[in-house]
Amino acid sequence: MTNNRIKSGIAGFDELTGGGIEERSVILIRGGTGTGKTIMCLQYLYTGAAKYNEPSLFLSFAESKESIYSHGLKFGWDLKELEKKKKFTFVRYAPHEIVKVMEEGGGTIRDTIESIGAKRLVIDSLSAYALLFENEYKANQSILNLFEMLHAWNCTTLVTSEKPVDPYILDSERLGFLTDGIINLYYLRKDNRRKRSLEVLKMRNTNHSDKLFNFMIGKNGVAILR
Repeated sequence: MTNNRIKSGIAGFDELTGGGIEERSVILIRGGTGTGKTIMCLQYLYTGAAKYNEPSLFLSFAESKESIYSHGLKFGWDLKELEKKKKFTFVRYAPHEIVKVMEEGGGTIRDTIESIGAKRLVIDSLSAYALLFENEYKANQSILNLFEMLHAWNCTTLVTSEKPVDPYILDSERLGFLTDGIINLYYLRKDNRRKRSLEVLKMRNTNHSDKLFNFMIGKNGVAILR
């Protein structure tokens, strides 16, 4: 791990984490449906590829390439154009295929990362992967092995978890202990409407904010409200 910081591309976020995400770390983004996980991850990858010349890879266990590319265009992110320039790659695997890839030491994923010189990686989502295993212990052991492999690839990685979280309950989920950082996303009801909120629960080697911040999803993506 280094002290170098990777700019997230998410307006207002880097100020919460000491200037960005620590290089080569693995960060878990948790939240239920509609909290903005996929948008945040795409924004992170697009900014890296388009603005900082950091090739990016999106590894999906569920979403199709067409769906992700169409989603990006809603915010002006032309992922197809970046792909032509070899700055962005989308790969889709069934969760059980990843187990084989891991047994091969990374296999085709490692080859893809090396071929484009990827610096940023998103895995969406670990929830689908964990369902492969007969118990939580085996799932966590395999995920730990996956994280060790991710660190060896020299990428700064965001992994998502499709799990609703409660800001009033400190979750002791073991998966959180396996990562370098945890970002919780909430979609809370207040009066007659819902508001999206973000909390940096953990970020190693970082003097991060411990406050809850509202954020909006606008035409340019996610922006933290201060």
